[in-house]
Order: sequence, then structure tokens, then C-alpha cells
Amino acid sequence: MQTFIFETDAGPGDTRFRWEASLASVRDAQVEAVRTLGEMLRDDGPEFWKSEETGMTVFSANGEILFRLLLSSVVSPTLTDPTADITRDDPDACRKALWEMREIAAAASLQDSPMTDQEALRTLTAIAGWVQAEAPTDGSACGDVVGFVTDVTAGVDIDALDRHQAMELFRQVEDRLARPT
Repeated sequence: MQTFIFETDAGPGDTRFRWEASLASVRDAQVEAVRTLGEMLRDDGPEFWKSEETGMTVFSANGEILFRLLLSSVVSPTLTDPTADITRDDPDACRKALWEMREIAAAASLQDSPMTDQEALRTLTAIAGWVQAEAPTDGSACGDVVGFVTDVTAGVDIDALDRHQAMELFRQVEDRLARPT
């Protein structure tokens, strides 16, 4: 058994929760992190929607960060919720979406990531499509990156790609996202 330290900001207020668990493997710790974060959000879901993101970090017994779960909320511009942050009127919407895309690409490229290249590509393509349809890019560098992702995935049936093809396409997108804007 290994000792894992879990820390999260999910829950009431700005309280951080920290606890230890003895589990058989890192995989078991990943499953436990997802399960626990889900349970905490179920108990305090309305509070989650007041912030942009919540997460959980899992450390080794030595304090080394093993992985982090991040859950972000993006409210559709069709909602009239005044707390919605990314809307057509938000001049930073493209930049925020690009940040999310970079986070997803980074998580997907981690060794032993449970996210496949196809899943990452589907998610990145969906965000890029939303930005092009809904967010002001005004010819910004952010818009160029989003346009690249949209162009390189246009007409591609991501689910039909074999593992190698998906990896190659994901690497192209990842490389473009990694460049400074």
C-alpha cells in the first residue's frame, strides 16, 4: 500500500480540504480523486457555479505532486446568468479558451494520461469551434491558433483515426498550442 495525500478546494467557501489515504496504486488514487471530487461537488454543486474552476491535487507521501484534476465551468452565452464569464461581449474570451485548450493538451500529453489523443482532439476541436462562432478574436494571435486547430481538424473524422494518426494530429495541435501567442 502507498500513502497518497489529497487536497481540494471543492466544498463550502474558500476552505481547502486535505487528507491521506492508503491505496494500492496511483491508478487507484486517480479513481479515488475523481470519485471524491464528484461527491464533493454533488453535495455543494451550487457553490461550484459561483467560481470558474475547482480542482484536486494528489501528492505522494513525500509531498511530490502526482497529478491534478481541474474542473472548469463555461456557461453558454445563450444563458442570461450574470456570473457567466465567457460571452460574446467578453474581449478575453479567446484568451481564456486558449488557456483551457493548453491545459487540456498538457493533461492529455502526460504519461499514463487516461485521456486519449482522440478525446483530446474532440475536446480541443469543440472549443475552437465555439471560439470561432461565439468569441471575439479580432485578428488576435489567439484567433490564429484557434483557426489553425479548426483548419487542421476540418473534415477529419477523429473517431475513425487509428492510434498513430490520432497521435500525429494531436502532436500538430499540441505543438501549435505550445507556441507563444
